[in-house]
Amino acid sequence: MADEDRIAEKTDEELAREARGGSRRSFEVLACRYKRRLFVYLRPRLASDQDAEDLVQETFLKLFRNIGSYDPAYRFSTWLYTSANRLAIDSFRKSAVERGRLVAARERDIPDPASRGDGEAGASSVWDAARSLGADRYRVLWLRYGEDMTVEEIAAVLGRSRLAVRVLLHRARTSLVGRLGPDAGCAVRTKSDAARQAAGD
Repeated sequence: MADEDRIAEKTDEELAREARGGSRRSFEVLACRYKRRLFVYLRPRLASDQDAEDLVQETFLKLFRNIGSYDPAYRFSTWLYTSANRLAIDSFRKSAVERGRLVAARERDIPDPASRGDGEAGASSVWDAARSLGADRYRVLWLRYGEDMTVEEIAAVLGRSRLAVRVLLHRARTSLVGRLGPDAGCAVRTKSDAARQAAGD
């Protein structure tokens, strides 16, 4: 088996441990795995595609500089999204100071996480509807069903209590059902794999 095939089969956590040990290649593979997914997560909170791309790059640079602090006891994705979330908050604060207001999200321009040729029209409509619920509800749905994170992991990423995440998740699902009908919750769950694959996994 070729080296590229072997490295591609490793888990995120294995690659992160190798990156901690000095493997630049392992970190590059992680960045490739998550670049698109992180963009999809951040885009609703920012004013433009360019802002989202810049924040993705900034997140990976920060993680590369601080890879030694990664704790292998936790999922790499939790560490990644927590860092990205903090940088996004910092970005909002800077924007508020510079422009006197927070940057409004232009969700209609967000690339669809499930529309890159996988034939999953149901997933596309579900994520379209999820984006229309607002940034907070979209983020919690993406982390739960797009990234398969637990409530505890989402709480760590968003810096909220588990109860607050459960409430937000419940409200997001209820709103989604209101828009798409009673099968919407099932659709999000069954389409989450397709969304992750379409987002570059």
